[in-house]
Amino acid sequence: MLRRDFLRQGALIGAALSTGCVSDDATPTAPGKGQPLIDAHCHVFNASDLPTTRFLRQVVFENYPEQSFRVMGVWDPDATDVAIELALRLLGTNTAPDADQEIRVLTNKAHAETTAANREQARQAAVEDMARFLVEIDSRNRNRGPATMGAAGEHDAAPPESGETKFLDFVIEGKAGSARPSATAPLTMTEARAASARAFIDLGMFSRYLEWFSLFRLYRHVLVDQLVADARRQGFEPLMLTPLLVDYDEWLFEDVRTPLAKQMEVMDYVSRRPGDRPAVHGYIGFDPLREVAFRANIKGTVSSLATARKALSEHGFVGVKLYPPMGFRPSGNHKPYPKRTEKRLGFRPDKQLDQALDDLYKLCVELDAPIMAHGYSSNGSGRDYADRGDPAYWLPVFRKYPSLRVCVAHFGRFDARSAGRTQPFPDGSWEWTLGEFVRDNSRQPVFADISYFSEALETENKRAPLAQYFQRWVSEFDPEVDHLVFGTDWIMLGREKGYSHYIESVNSFLRQDCGFGDDVCDKIFRRNALRLLPLQRWSKGRERLLAWYRRNGVDPKRLPISPSGVFAGLMGD
Repeated sequence: MLRRDFLRQGALIGAALSTGCVSDDATPTAPGKGQPLIDAHCHVFNASDLPTTRFLRQVVFENYPEQSFRVMGVWDPDATDVAIELALRLLGTNTAPDADQEIRVLTNKAHAETTAANREQARQAAVEDMARFLVEIDSRNRNRGPATMGAAGEHDAAPPESGETKFLDFVIEGKAGSARPSATAPLTMTEARAASARAFIDLGMFSRYLEWFSLFRLYRHVLVDQLVADARRQGFEPLMLTPLLVDYDEWLFEDVRTPLAKQMEVMDYVSRRPGDRPAVHGYIGFDPLREVAFRANIKGTVSSLATARKALSEHGFVGVKLYPPMGFRPSGNHKPYPKRTEKRLGFRPDKQLDQALDDLYKLCVELDAPIMAHGYSSNGSGRDYADRGDPAYWLPVFRKYPSLRVCVAHFGRFDARSAGRTQPFPDGSWEWTLGEFVRDNSRQPVFADISYFSEALETENKRAPLAQYFQRWVSEFDPEVDHLVFGTDWIMLGREKGYSHYIESVNSFLRQDCGFGDDVCDKIFRRNALRLLPLQRWSKGRERLLAWYRRNGVDPKRLPISPSGVFAGLMGD
């Protein structure tokens, strides 16, 4: 079964180093036939928006060193360093367009860079960068001096146990453990280009990651257009996209090239683009630790709460994104935290995190703004942090703020144990904890999204048990299917081989595997999102968005609408 978690998918490119090409069985697809679609969970950030070095090293590798090395098939820390170096090179961390560069393009004050505006050009630039990287590490090995050389008369390539050597051998020969016949001579740029071009095509999972990395070099508006085109190619008509911004910096101790306030600004311009386009309204990232640091007068920090208010009130953002696996719970925070976090603050921030989050919940109620929260046990920045997004920790928030719109993301795996539950799966799962609340509070605007549901791309024997869990969950907790929404999780989804037919595959899973009819599928793909988002007539949230349309001269007809009425905001069409 595929997973969103970087490690479970193969520790980035590492899995391919041990397995080589991977074949994926074809899965059933069901084209949309014009089905209207709201993508309630997607991302269009590029590498300048992310703390890529720390995320790759701290989240993926440092917390799971043994597993990472095993998956890579190389028991050598040097191999991890090589993987991170290549990832950063191909992600274009230092060359991806920042917000100011893209704003100049969107306001016709600068010409677009072809390598940022065209996916194929971005790919070709990545191929060239990888070729240079291969030559660089080959040269670096050869220049290490006598300590790394063999006996007299032997060539001066790196020793066989070197992680860099194994990496080169894999890329050039096409499989792990195959020594290069030409390793006695320095790698030429011609050889490196040929090897790089092959690696982007012929190395299975490794190739998919290389292609995926190249996407992070693009303008954000180009990624929006790519997502729209991919949906239409599969027979779905996007009405609205809600890209999620993330804020990891304080937990990962790495500043990004494009600070969150600038990401907010460029997404405002992306949302304003003229033409026959879907509505685009993002979720602003909120980090309670950043807010705690600001309130503690830590030099250089800004108010995450003030940024959220500004995004929602002035820049056309629809809601707020929370990412608990960075190290906090939605409520009831307690240690452990990173030691450097406590040292920097001078105190343990249990109560302060809870207060910052409580202030956010009040703001979202005031402005009628939904919260989208990472809701699967994955991608934690520290040991056991991945479990901090458990719906069990949301229950006190739901009870305290019954009008707060919340969507818990990544529903549908049924294999993460919820706090305090001892039952076998699926009854012991996060989904069951959420489902029990939904059953007892069916009119409350609490939702779950089916995003990055890569299990829909699996074979029938792996889909079938999940389909049974879906059917049982709906039967026991949400018989009218009023609380499930769809999302792609693009750009993250772009690393999956089956991405090109992903929406069709989810549609097939819902219709064929789960047996849901047209009405239920329309709810999941469109109508439930109209209720999660503040799109009801005369609602505070819709009026907030319409004020943005008026200020910026954008046609408000682009914004989808949900019926009004006493219970329309909660109970559907």
